[in-house]
Amino acid sequence: MQPHNQNSPYPPVPQRITPSGWWFAFGGLLIAIGVFGGLGLGIVGITQTAGKIDDFQRVAVPGSGEVQLAETGGYTVYFEGLPGRVNIVITDPGGSAVPLTKYDASVTYSFGKHNGEAAFSFEAKQPGTYHVTTKGDYGGTAAIGPGLGDSFVFQLFAALGIGGGGLILGLVVIIVVAVKRSGSKRRAAQAGGGDPPGSWQYGPREY
Repeated sequence: MQPHNQNSPYPPVPQRITPSGWWFAFGGLLIAIGVFGGLGLGIVGITQTAGKIDDFQRVAVPGSGEVQLAETGGYTVYFEGLPGRVNIVITDPGGSAVPLTKYDASVTYSFGKHNGEAAFSFEAKQPGTYHVTTKGDYGGTAAIGPGLGDSFVFQLFAALGIGGGGLILGLVVIIVVAVKRSGSKRRAAQAGGGDPPGSWQYGPREY
């Protein structure tokens, strides 16, 4: 870039500032997508989890009842209402006692009117009607349904990943563009423009 000749009759040619300011909008868009996408995914995850909890089949403590398990696989017994010591027996459609495994991990939930904690897990080897008998001195409930831990944790981390990733990426774009545009403005100010390409200067010869 040629420096502007002070004696030139032509005004300085304005220098283009790069990169384009539209990159700021792109960075803001990335932030918005990350924040609102993560927030939306988190809301969907919470809504789905709350729906699963509402769909749990419940038996009073103490008391007995039947639950319909339409699919084979793993299920969890949750105690709601923070009961004291509770004994529970579950029998399969054939009348055999189902082995219960104590839940070692701490999994709790509190959605609406339901407050529970995972107590046991078991394997339903066949679909059908399962009989549940509970004994205890507290009027809580035993809720039976699929496990909540894996799906909820996955959705939570996915929401945090999308939100944090979009926020960080958008900020990086904005910072990089700001730095580059600042350098471009500084170089343009130092150059002070230039004569139009192909122009010629003529004046009296100085001796």
